[in-house]
Amino acid sequence: MARKDRYGAARKKKKSALFAPLSFLLVCVALVFGMGVFFRVQSIEVEGIESYTAEQIIEASGIDVGDNLFFINRASAASRIYSRLSMVETADVEPVMPNKIVIHVQESAAIAYVDWMGVDWIVTGNCKLLGTPAAPEELNGLIQVLNVSPENPEAGKPMAVAEQDNLKLSYLRELLSAMEELHMGPDVAQLDMSNAANPTFQYLGRFTVRMGPNNNTDYKLRMLLSGIPQLSPEDTGTINLSDGVTVRFTPN
Repeated sequence: MARKDRYGAARKKKKSALFAPLSFLLVCVALVFGMGVFFRVQSIEVEGIESYTAEQIIEASGIDVGDNLFFINRASAASRIYSRLSMVETADVEPVMPNKIVIHVQESAAIAYVDWMGVDWIVTGNCKLLGTPAAPEELNGLIQVLNVSPENPEAGKPMAVAEQDNLKLSYLRELLSAMEELHMGPDVAQLDMSNAANPTFQYLGRFTVRMGPNNNTDYKLRMLLSGIPQLSPEDTGTINLSDGVTVRFTPN
């Protein structure tokens, strides 16, 4: 009798071992089927837009009502928005259970312009090209960037340059991003990138600022902002930030 019990227990254990993977597979199939049938997108909302309509953002994303919430490639949708709409700086696609998509958009802000074969191209702090100005007034308040030029410029695309100017572009991006964050743009007239190891810019119509090597850019500009109030309103001259530690002023 004990042998039969042991034999029956062994058969049950063997059956359990056989049916466990099958049960797991059936559960997985049920879950996938449920995800395919339910969690369909019923509404799409867009936040943060000014230059475009919600319909334009949604169309660029490639997301449609009826798409499955779990199968949407969020990164691809955001990339499509960024690449197709030049005024979009960043896009984030957020699924909201059980049936909604929210697209968060941050629009590009013009901060400077560069010259390409005699044509001005407007750029953002991240050196994304926004296009050419519709009228000269659009350049008012923007920083004129000298001695670095885009190569085959295309609106809505990141600025590209000739290989020998890659260091200039990298430093330019650092400078413009930091100036944008510190709201310095309207006070900067020209930014000369002729020397990638020591760019200069005209500030407040009174100073020539020398940046030195491409390091601690944000900190250097903060030092500049802290140092300016120590000078007289009538002072003009050169401010050297090259060593990243001191603000050295040489009057004219």
